[in-house]
Amino acid sequence: MPLERTFRCRSSVRGPAVASMSRYQEFVRLHEAMSERPQVRVTRLWACGFGAALTVAALMLGGVGLLRGLFGIEAPAFIPDDIPTMTAAFTTALCGAAAVLQATALLHVLLVVAETPVKTFAWVGAAAVSLATLLPLSLRIPPDVALATAGLDLAGGTAAIVLLGAVANACLQWPEPPPQRRRRYRNR
Repeated sequence: MPLERTFRCRSSVRGPAVASMSRYQEFVRLHEAMSERPQVRVTRLWACGFGAALTVAALMLGGVGLLRGLFGIEAPAFIPDDIPTMTAAFTTALCGAAAVLQATALLHVLLVVAETPVKTFAWVGAAAVSLATLLPLSLRIPPDVALATAGLDLAGGTAAIVLLGAVANACLQWPEPPPQRRRRYRNR
């Protein structure tokens, strides 16, 4: 057995080289900084929510005024025919603005707790707009009133979801990554 050691490689005897953990401290610090949740700029979010509510209210006001006044279609279907045009328009505009403010509150909650808040908001909003659009089509009302009401709901809901989804990323403030140190390269 005396020749057994002569055939061994000396590098296998020492074991593999282990890098010190100090090499990875900067990477760990950068990863921790990038994995933090962003802060929500609440004033900007709600200011944009009120702006979107005013936009949808103006869209509903104009849409109902145009449908009832110019075309003579008694839309929306949920307001009785004997109500004057401007009262129906203001009522629909107020309901549209309230729905947008509720959507802003939902977006606020999703920005705080959800992993992908804009995508989640878009899916929930698409489902709500789809239901609001399909509901008048399932009622026993004249087809022109049903189509006009569904079109109003689709236009107002799509405008609200698009406007709020567009401003959602502008309302987030991401943490700054730590400054990177210059690496010193050794001449080997």
